[in-house]
Amino acid sequence: MSKVLLIDAYNMIHRSRFGFGTGDHAITFNFFRALRSEINRHEPNKVYIVSEGRPIHRIQESGGEYKGNREGVLDEGFHRQKREIFELCKYLPVTFIRHPEYECDDVIGTLTNKHVDEGDEVVICSSDSDFIQLLVRENVYLWNPVKKKFIEQWPVDYLTWKGLKGDPTDNIPGIKGVGAKTATKLAENPEELEIFLNKKEGRREIYESAKRQIKLVDISEDCEKWEREVYVFQENNLFNEFKNRGFKTIIGNAWPKWINTMETIYE
Repeated sequence: MSKVLLIDAYNMIHRSRFGFGTGDHAITFNFFRALRSEINRHEPNKVYIVSEGRPIHRIQESGGEYKGNREGVLDEGFHRQKREIFELCKYLPVTFIRHPEYECDDVIGTLTNKHVDEGDEVVICSSDSDFIQLLVRENVYLWNPVKKKFIEQWPVDYLTWKGLKGDPTDNIPGIKGVGAKTATKLAENPEELEIFLNKKEGRREIYESAKRQIKLVDISEDCEKWEREVYVFQENNLFNEFKNRGFKTIIGNAWPKWINTMETIYE
């Protein structure tokens, strides 16, 4: 059995905006410190850096409203560093993966199912709660790097629960008046849920649409649009790139620890 670590890259990049680093490469610095920390913590045999695509099916399902409430980051420094983070990942012993027509969540879900089917243990590193739906499978663990703990299985069916209440973060409407407690009560009782959905016109449509947007898609492995690159550890190149950006606390006394962490990844 191998241990696989799936990194939600954009999730980690956005968290890195609020780290301790300063200067023109602060986000990049914080990202790689966080990445090394998670690899060191979980001791995986294989690491995926999972990037984002465009959620076409969710945009179509929502009539263009999916995540329509979010404001993009306008800071060009953020976007520049986002690009350089993916460039520097080429010097690490990781696999970069992306599908242009699906979100990172779907790619992580697909990889999770694939590796569990092969007998591997999977750790997902993300603060996104939608990965809870993958915990129904054995040997799948969701590590929340903000709370610094593993997230437990949901007490009721996660998709049912969230389909009822919706997800304001992603601009997915739920049924009016249904909060977390009511959603839990209904998800615990299928008969009561059916009565509730049939009681008022439009409720079932809202519920089913929300579930379709929240549910992770299992993408075909044979799809030609996959973007996948398997990298190897290039110690000298990574050292020089970090040095050029002034990452003194990484390339100083901590550098041997960095090398040791990267060399534990053997796939």
